Amino acid sequence: MKRRAIIIFLFGIAILAALVVYSGIGAVERTLQSLRLSGLALITLLHVPVLALLGMAWWMIGRDIPNAARLKFFWARCVRDAAAEVLPLSQIGGFVLGVRALNLSGINMLPGALSMSVDLILEFAAKLPYALLGLLALLTLSPGTGFAGLIFIMVALIAAGTVIAALLRGWIENLLENSVLALLRRWPGLAPAPQSEVQAFLRHIFARGDRLLFGLSIHIFCWLFGAVEIWVMFALMNIRITGLEAVIIDSLVSTLRSLAFAVPAAAGTQEASYLLVCGFLGIAPAEAVAASLVRRGRELVIGVFVLAIWQLLEIVAPSPGEQQGSALTLKKRV
Repeated sequence: MKRRAIIIFLFGIAILAALVVYSGIGAVERTLQSLRLSGLALITLLHVPVLALLGMAWWMIGRDIPNAARLKFFWARCVRDAAAEVLPLSQIGGFVLGVRALNLSGINMLPGALSMSVDLILEFAAKLPYALLGLLALLTLSPGTGFAGLIFIMVALIAAGTVIAALLRGWIENLLENSVLALLRRWPGLAPAPQSEVQAFLRHIFARGDRLLFGLSIHIFCWLFGAVEIWVMFALMNIRITGLEAVIIDSLVSTLRSLAFAVPAAAGTQEASYLLVCGFLGIAPAEAVAASLVRRGRELVIGVFVLAIWQLLEIVAPSPGEQQGSALTLKKRV
């Protein structure tokens, strides 16, 4: 598995290099120079509130876990994203280190992992309407495109999937429950609790529809704010795009990147996605590739900083170990 990941990653890097050459190395370099370090710093700082909100969405799911606190889940989300971007060959490394970061702060690994599983579902569910919005916006701006029929089909499929998911909520809950139980049987490091306790914990989470809805709303807002980040990024590179075009670029690129989940760090596929989507909007290839590289630069700056602090904490802070009693003990409702 590791060898295959390395091969795919190297192939993706080769595609990335080829796309830079295709777009024109000089043109890409000039576009990046227009951003300057101050621009990269601004884009990086602009993403920090997003991470804080994503941490809050996760905390909304796991707030009844003993020792749960917003700041702990914010930090765990930072570690989770940093590992996913900076350690691309460990495709589940971000999830593992995110849970480990919670454990270092005094939260048991098992409830941390279960709450993260639910949070991942909400994040994916929030991406569906965002992708739908991007496709509809593209169809509005470019009604005569040759891909209009394909876009219509994709819109219909996403809309149908969203409706079906809402109608089959109970079935999805059971599917998640069975998936988590199967995972725990293969991942003894999470200190598995009895199956009945795992089921009770998940049902407790799913019973709080208000929290699930609030978490979903946060994820939708964060996806939408990604369009703001794209607009600012392009503006700092002296590339003028409208707000609607920013939504198209961010929503469709993030969707295409998700489809390429098997490629570590979406190497090459992210750049190809920017080229494809920006091409619909008449944005030059060099500018599209530069935007992708700036996004990678932002993730690298945040990721290296976060992982350096996390590694220091691993060295100086002993593992808190398991709490007394059941790992899935919940706070009493007030």
